[in-house]
Amino acid sequence: MHADVQVVLNVHCNIALPPEESAEGTIPPEIGNLSCLVSLDMNDNFFYGPIPPSIFNISSIQAIHLRGNPLSSKLPNDMCMQSLHNLKTLRISFTKLYGEIPSSLGQCSSLEVLSLYNNSLVGEVPKEIGNLTLLTELYLGFNSLTGNIPKEIGYLNSLKSLNMASSGLNGLIPKEIGNMTALRRIYLDNNALSGVIPGEIGQLNNLEYVSIDSNKLTGPLPLAFFNMSHVKSISLRHNTLNGTLPREIGNMKSLQELYLINNTLTGVIPEEIGGLENLVALYMSSNNFIGHLPPVMFNMKSLTSLSLHKNALTGMSIQS
Repeated sequence: MHADVQVVLNVHCNIALPPEESAEGTIPPEIGNLSCLVSLDMNDNFFYGPIPPSIFNISSIQAIHLRGNPLSSKLPNDMCMQSLHNLKTLRISFTKLYGEIPSSLGQCSSLEVLSLYNNSLVGEVPKEIGNLTLLTELYLGFNSLTGNIPKEIGYLNSLKSLNMASSGLNGLIPKEIGNMTALRRIYLDNNALSGVIPGEIGQLNNLEYVSIDSNKLTGPLPLAFFNMSHVKSISLRHNTLNGTLPREIGNMKSLQELYLINNTLTGVIPEEIGGLENLVALYMSSNNFIGHLPPVMFNMKSLTSLSLHKNALTGMSIQS
């Protein structure tokens, strides 16, 4: 089916292409004439070329789904300035979207889901993103962004899922992240983030998944980090974290996966780790741990994967 055949562009207020039919061609600019359009779903098709600006002028629209199309386009600099005040969901992932994220996006005050994942976006994350206080999901990963994570992100206290992995970000993790108390998932891996993990992250009592692999983080693990009683998975591989693994790790009763591979952690493995009854995977190879393994580790009945090679442990034979 070709888009230039007016893909059901009639009086419908919702457009969703049947999943068994893949459309191709360009998205017709006449789509902007659908003044009552509430939902537009054109996910996973073969639409190419630019996104017609007229889509962003439909004042009634609440959801735009254009994921998985070879669209080559920029977001308009003035989007959300005149229209889109009812927009709740914007998903333009896995396309060829390029250019910068417009600061005017911060005026889409009703936005709850923003996904621009896996595109070719450049430039900095605009600080105006902090105005989107209703956001529950923010996906900006796998782009070519630059600069820091803006401290204004701390205003997103309704956000549950944050993904900025593999997006070219650098600088410090802002301490304001501790204000995002609804956060459940945070993925910041494969960037160039530096400095210490802010202790304020320990205020995120709802956090379940943390991944900050492959950055340039330094310093010790903050004690407040271990106050997160609901966290299930922590992955801090391939950084330069130092210091010891504190006893407070025993507080993380929900923890199922702990990945600390390739850091410079030292000291003994605390016996409190044996109290993590739900732990399934423990990867702490390529560090500087010393001493004996605490006997309580051998009572961890849920543990299925244990990696401790390339340390300075004694008391038993550790094979690589």
